[in-house]
Amino acid sequence: MQKLNEIIKSLDGKAVTSYSKLVGIYERNNIIYHIVSVSGAQYKYARVDIEIDKEALLKDLIFSDKDKTAVSTFIMREFSTAVHMANNEMQMSESNVQKGAFIPYRFGTRVLQSSIVKISELKICMSLTVKLPYNNSAYNNGSRATQFDKAQSGSALAMSQAMQKESLDKRKKGIISQKALKLLLTKNLTRLAEDFVSGFDASLLKDAISLYKDQQFIRNYLKKWGYVSFIANGSVITRKGKTDIKDSLGAIPFKSPESLEIEIKLPSGKKVRGMGIKRGITVITGDAYHGKSTILDAIREGIYDHVSGDGREYVITDSSAMAIRSEDGRNIRNTDISFFLGKLPNNKIDPKHFFTDNASGSTSQASSVSEAIESGCALMLFDEDRCANNFMYKDEKMKTVIKNASTVPFIDNAQMIFDKFGISSVIVVGASGEYFRVADRVILVDRFLPTEYVDYKKAEQPVKILFSPTPRSADLSSLGKTALRREIEIKAPSSVKIGGEEIDVSDIVTHVTAGQLDFISSFIYYITVMERNSVCNLYKSVLSLYDKIATQGAEFIHQLGLRGSSGVIEYVRPQDMMAVLYRLKCVEFPKK
Repeated sequence: MQKLNEIIKSLDGKAVTSYSKLVGIYERNNIIYHIVSVSGAQYKYARVDIEIDKEALLKDLIFSDKDKTAVSTFIMREFSTAVHMANNEMQMSESNVQKGAFIPYRFGTRVLQSSIVKISELKICMSLTVKLPYNNSAYNNGSRATQFDKAQSGSALAMSQAMQKESLDKRKKGIISQKALKLLLTKNLTRLAEDFVSGFDASLLKDAISLYKDQQFIRNYLKKWGYVSFIANGSVITRKGKTDIKDSLGAIPFKSPESLEIEIKLPSGKKVRGMGIKRGITVITGDAYHGKSTILDAIREGIYDHVSGDGREYVITDSSAMAIRSEDGRNIRNTDISFFLGKLPNNKIDPKHFFTDNASGSTSQASSVSEAIESGCALMLFDEDRCANNFMYKDEKMKTVIKNASTVPFIDNAQMIFDKFGISSVIVVGASGEYFRVADRVILVDRFLPTEYVDYKKAEQPVKILFSPTPRSADLSSLGKTALRREIEIKAPSSVKIGGEEIDVSDIVTHVTAGQLDFISSFIYYITVMERNSVCNLYKSVLSLYDKIATQGAEFIHQLGLRGSSGVIEYVRPQDMMAVLYRLKCVEFPKK
């Protein structure tokens, strides 16, 4: 730290542009502080990597590489709590006049691979953003300032017009105060790291690893025994509005219908009971505000593992599940939707090679189903409120009225899609009983409590395997030109801009984090570099890159130079990455 003290002293009174001289590696009490970069305009932010001996933090705790995601997530959350506490203490301190601050990363309750915490054989590295002090107070050089010093540092107290002008010029440049900077970096930062190490509770980490192992066991159990989702009894699945925050007040814990209840014995020795949804076609019904969409949202969120205390620790869904919804105006390129569109009066439209820059609700959903098949999806999720009715079903009366139908609704294709592609469906409905004729099971939700409804009969349908999606190749040349020009920008809170296109990914990745936006942007850049031939099988190319991520970690694709980058990368599923690429106009699927 002696080296850092000398640099801080040399920066005293200089413009904040000189903060870049802080970049370097410093050490104290066997903890290494690597100031990686300094960025920002008027306000400067430093990225600091704090490197700790693995043994000092985890003692003799042993875990496998498969458990690293759980370990890093736990450490990230514990470190973030410590950062919040240290930051609050700093902000309340009168000695911290210029308000340097620690900026903790905002994450959710999912267990995801992240660059915030990196674990190697001997070291654990934690990343932190630090807002550097900006001298606009009545202090300069660590002592009470004169009237002119106040003008220099930005105070408008008792200043003449000339002094105010000079003050404005000074504030545009900013002035470094060694007192504030030394307090932030050599005292508060080091105290944060040392207190974190000394107060770390490895026993709680053991519990987190045990939970993660149980969750992986349930995933394997479901796949082995033909289930697509499981919701444990006692799970709290209600959230506050559109947030991912648990609604504990008045929330009714989930209770499975007895007829659908299964018991799973876990590696930890625990036994969990809950609702198991078998492969096939499941209909969830009930009146408005009784909780049917809440159950579907929980099933969708079950593609991720969740931390202890979330309420959905044992809500587990096939990790390839995709929500299929209406998206008016989306882009579609050479997609085979002939399972939905058939005999069209306009022969200029080829449903096996469907193109549009402005899709309707029904054609957008048809495209999403075709893309789900192409993306290796095993479970599709439909919510009636977010679907196009004319895509989902057509009642018997309408079938008699419309003699020359051009469309085949989804419920007439659901069995075929399951039989041929093994893709199950969970459908939430409340306005039509048409869905019962294709359902393998019906779950009725009344006042937030589900029961199995059995007073219906599945209609016998002739076996017809008609749909075989037309193979297509992706041309990434236009995307590659955009990426190589670095025309990729992350737009908070949920959008990515590629050239002139901006995509809101919040409907693809719910509760998307800043790190996941970085992952999406970095992945798009990296895949264009990897696919030098431009024309490729998109699914195979995406999976190839994910194979590298599985062995090397997500950090290796991270592009820190992209505009709007948070400096953090957090895992996104292959299916979601495919969904983003499908919606880009600069990803072309040429007709052969």
